[in-house]
Amino acid sequence: MDDFDRKLLGIMQSDCTLSHAEMGRQVSLSASAVRRRLAALRTSGVIAAEVAVLGSAAQTGITVITSVAFERETPAVYDDFRARMRGDANVLQCYSVAGQADFILVVAAFSLEAYEAWGERVLLADPAIRRYDSYVAWSTTKFTTRRPVFE
Repeated sequence: MDDFDRKLLGIMQSDCTLSHAEMGRQVSLSASAVRRRLAALRTSGVIAAEVAVLGSAAQTGITVITSVAFERETPAVYDDFRARMRGDANVLQCYSVAGQADFILVVAAFSLEAYEAWGERVLLADPAIRRYDSYVAWSTTKFTTRRPVFE
């Protein structure tokens, strides 16, 4: 990956709907060179997806950050939990972490009542989970999907 690729990735993370010609203008490449580079970045997995990020006008409910601590920590318990979280539409993000919690989740729910029902059905019913704590996001100070591209 060179400087052109890093610049293109920065542009794509800001607005992936720009034409190849416009991206090329911004980084001093031809539209065909931009197209080839983006195709290579997609094929290599550097660009994993191009998606629409919903805004507050979409009325997407509440966001709850949830820490999960296990009673018994085994590879099988972790694998089962990871598989269930991958398949759960309410779980937006799932991170295995170091510290007092074993996992941190970002969960979307229609309401506090819906989150409570989800927590009871998905987390409280799991005998391997010792405890889960919930942190309701009242507002968003910063949200981005943009990641720095390191050399």
